Amino acid sequence: MPLLSKRIHKEGFAKSSGSGNYLNPSAIAEGEKVRLTILGDESLEGYEAWFDAPGGKRASARFADEPTESDLKERAKELGARFTSDTVARPFMAFLIYNYELERVQLFQFGQTSIAGPLIEYLSDEEIEAEPALFDFIVSAKGQGRDKRYQIASMPGRRRKEAVDKA
Repeated sequence: MPLLSKRIHKEGFAKSSGSGNYLNPSAIAEGEKVRLTILGDESLEGYEAWFDAPGGKRASARFADEPTESDLKERAKELGARFTSDTVARPFMAFLIYNYELERVQLFQFGQTSIAGPLIEYLSDEEIEAEPALFDFIVSAKGQGRDKRYQIASMPGRRRKEAVDKA
């Protein structure tokens, strides 16, 4: 599974990005469907932890490998954030995707098992694994807040628009 096995060095996970070029699953409204295609053949995998930051804000930190408690404490200090006993690092995956609705490239980062499980299963399929760019995925959501659940469906890819290839 080449798409799922690529790793990057720790430096790539060192700091969170404040960029707006993310497809955040929690931003998908109930009943909304987002059609996307995965670009390239690399993925990022790692761990992300969230900390309480000054002013009632939250700060995230990413790690290439599962961090120890001392790693979490050190990163919280670097960020000027507060480590608490309930701070945990959860696994995440990320892919560069083309979002058809927005007609732009985004980073699709997620940690939800209801996305990861089906997506890994699809990408492990012999046909999809051979040429993932020929397939699109539809991500949809049901519910709200902590009760929100995601569904993923694989579709034959739209004929690649020039805009997708250019992006």
